[in-house]
Amino acid sequence: MKYFHIIVAVLLSLLYLTGSIPPTERYNIWITIFLIPFAMVTNTILLVITAIRRIRSGLFYLVPMVIGFPYMVSTIGVKSYFQQADPSATSFTLLDYNLSNFHMKGEFSQQKLDSATELYDMVLNPETDVQCYQEFMNYPWSKTGNIIQRLTELNRNFYFSMDPDARYADWARAGTLIVSKFPIIARGDVLEGTAGFNRVSYVDIVVQSDTVRIVNVHLHSMGLGRFDPRERSRLKDMGRATGIILRKLKEGVFERSNQAQQLSRFVENSPYPVVCAGDYNDMPYAYTYRYLRKYMKNAFEESGRGFGFTYNGGTLRVLRIDNQFYRGPLRSIELKTRYDLPYTDHFPVQGKYELLKNE
Repeated sequence: MKYFHIIVAVLLSLLYLTGSIPPTERYNIWITIFLIPFAMVTNTILLVITAIRRIRSGLFYLVPMVIGFPYMVSTIGVKSYFQQADPSATSFTLLDYNLSNFHMKGEFSQQKLDSATELYDMVLNPETDVQCYQEFMNYPWSKTGNIIQRLTELNRNFYFSMDPDARYADWARAGTLIVSKFPIIARGDVLEGTAGFNRVSYVDIVVQSDTVRIVNVHLHSMGLGRFDPRERSRLKDMGRATGIILRKLKEGVFERSNQAQQLSRFVENSPYPVVCAGDYNDMPYAYTYRYLRKYMKNAFEESGRGFGFTYNGGTLRVLRIDNQFYRGPLRSIELKTRYDLPYTDHFPVQGKYELLKNE
């Protein structure tokens, strides 16, 4: 039994270490990230059981527990219970939300139309100082759905980043939208994914006398909800369906890892404090998250509470794929998932930041 505990402890340790290994074509180690949550649960249970039974070899489970501790920190927010806001500090609030092109959850109904109207109103009359929207859809032909025109008429500060060459651009325009109550002095794009609506954009805003760079992030989607006709016909076969899903997951992992590297370079070269908020389409155990975590702090880890799940899809609602990372003289003092806004397949994430004075 002693050797069993040693072998399991070694396997758990190796599994945790794979989260920091860049995805490669040859070994397909990327797939192990989906096992890490189960590994953490298993590790904890075995450690508790062996401790209760006073099994000495159970001490080996402390090794993977230490190695996997960063994953635990990324999973459960606890730091916020031990920090306090500085009432004299300059602060601002930021909300990020994947609007799913204003496609409401559920069947078509009057309630669904009312939900879309509420979302329109949220964009036009925001509660927070800054908002970062992903999968934002503007309808130039619609009086109600032409949000860009309505924002212009209201003299709002905003930047809408979209693919101008999209085949549907004359009918609807999809991309990322940043709206700010503060003046915007610069704006631009960081990268565009293979799908035009997946993109990263930014604005520089002036908060009192300080400039802050806000980056709206929408990394490559998992694509599990979009299949072409040929793929749909193959999904009926379990073996083929598994192959299609694994291929899509693999493509997403590789694309997002490349985008994370581009994003980190952009953040490193910023002359201002940076907040990167949005839909990362990856779990806290993935290489993308761990890579970005080397260059920035994660607001959930610093000021979140509980698990903070953000995915509101039909399955796997225990995912946190929407995040806010930040870098520079900033402090995250609050980060919460807005479960009171359940309109799309994502829940919004709202954060509050303090600007720290350089000493």
